Amino acid sequence: MTVSAHDLAVIPWPDLGIDGEPELLFQPAVDLATGRLLGFEALLRWNDPVQGRISPKELIPWAEANGHMTALNGWVLSEACAQAVSWRSEIQLAVNCSVFQLRRNEAAAAAAVALEHSGLDPDRLTIEVTETTLADDGAAADLRAISRLGIQLTVDDMGSDWSSLENLQHFAVNTMKIDGSLIDGIDHAGGVNRAIVETIVKVSHSLDLCTVAEAVETASQVAILRQVGADVGQGYFFAPPLAADEALALTSHDALPLFSLSVAATDDAAHEPDPDASSSATATSPGDAGPAASASDDIEAAVVAGSADSHSAGGRSRRDEPSSHSVH
Repeated sequence: MTVSAHDLAVIPWPDLGIDGEPELLFQPAVDLATGRLLGFEALLRWNDPVQGRISPKELIPWAEANGHMTALNGWVLSEACAQAVSWRSEIQLAVNCSVFQLRRNEAAAAAAVALEHSGLDPDRLTIEVTETTLADDGAAADLRAISRLGIQLTVDDMGSDWSSLENLQHFAVNTMKIDGSLIDGIDHAGGVNRAIVETIVKVSHSLDLCTVAEAVETASQVAILRQVGADVGQGYFFAPPLAADEALALTSHDALPLFSLSVAATDDAAHEPDPDASSSATATSPGDAGPAASASDDIEAAVVAGSADSHSAGGRSRRDEPSSHSVH
């Protein structure tokens, strides 16, 4: 029997006046020292019955321009929190936030509603914002309101715009997320990406911030990230974005799963990266549920393998994107 996104959703989705349905997928974030599952990033996609997947780079600007962003952002936060409350209590949830919402002072209110309705502890929720958002005066008040709720803040796409460094002192930022474009090529001989990533890690640690490397694709990238001291990894090397039931299954083990730090979870890691992987909108559209679901057995096997290869020391799909379609 086929299970639709509607059947899996906990919160009724908003009516955007277009065909199709939203769905949240959840991509694991993994401790680069131990391989332990730390949390998931919630990633949004929109499935149109005729056009197929609509890219978030098309959906989000359309929603903003047509007055649907408030409803869509509220649904993402509420649905993600409602799913996360069923996970083990130590598993974190990350959700991207649009600067559009922050400028309208709506993001903190939406987060507060989502937390209240779900019962999720605020310190289990992280809101991810882009570097440029920290420099946006119109977003400042809502960012501070989010911190007052006890929610953690992550600076996403770190390294794409260094303007955020001087603004860190004004906000209670907890984590730096290194831009995937820097991870891609980090293992190239003679390249500068490794030096830039190492600098970001050192600066972050000097400020007592955690570092997350996104779009991790290969074992060599993992090895270098561990050498330079990055804290957390996220990407297809560990797992593709998972359906809600698959994410729940990973958190239902007697012990937290350990991902391999030397063997990729799926063969997808050999595919070319997808240009739509990183979206700074409310959420990012990672891969199709089909590939994620079909890879679930491989992920479980990799998790088991990781138990033997993990160490005692101790946050989007870049793959299977079909062609994007516009919202009409």
